[in-house]
Amino acid sequence: MGLCRRVSQTNSGPATCPNLFSRQEISSYADQPDVISHVAVVKPKRGVFVDEISHLLVICTPLSVLLIGLSSTTVPGPNNRAHKDIKLYATDMSISTDNVEMSNVIETADGRIMMSGNQDGNLYELHYQEAESWFGKRVKLINHSIGGVQSLLPKFSSQKSEG
Repeated sequence: MGLCRRVSQTNSGPATCPNLFSRQEISSYADQPDVISHVAVVKPKRGVFVDEISHLLVICTPLSVLLIGLSSTTVPGPNNRAHKDIKLYATDMSISTDNVEMSNVIETADGRIMMSGNQDGNLYELHYQEAESWFGKRVKLINHSIGGVQSLLPKFSSQKSEG
C-alpha cells in the first residue's frame, strides 16, 4: 500500500499506524469511544478532499463507520534514512450502521468503499461526497443486497410484545 502497510487495532486502545522499519509508532487516533472492530486503509475518490489527503482510514465499530483522512510526507530520519511522516485529518464523515457491525472493507479503483455486514451478510457501500446536496447527504450507507422498494421502507424491529 505504500502509505501504511499495517494498521493495528485493539478493543480498548487507539488505532495506530506503526513505522515498520524503526518499530516506532507513527500516528494514532484515540478519539473513538466505541470498540474498534475493523480498520482499513483505502484510496479516496478524486475531488472530495484536499490534495494532501492520499488515503482514508476507515474505522468500523459495532455502531458506526468513520472516515479519517491520511497524508504522508517524506522526511529525513536517523542515519540518513528517509521515512514517511503521517498526518491525520478529521473529515467529519461518520454514519450509524443501525447495529450492524461492518467488516471486510475494500476499495474500488474509483474510490468507492464496499463492506459486508457481519450480522446480516449484506453488501454495503459507504457513499461519500464533498458536500450535501438537495438529493443526498454527505455520507450514507447503501445496502446493495436488498431491493429498491424495500430500502425505502423504515426498519421495524421484530420484537414480540409482552402480554
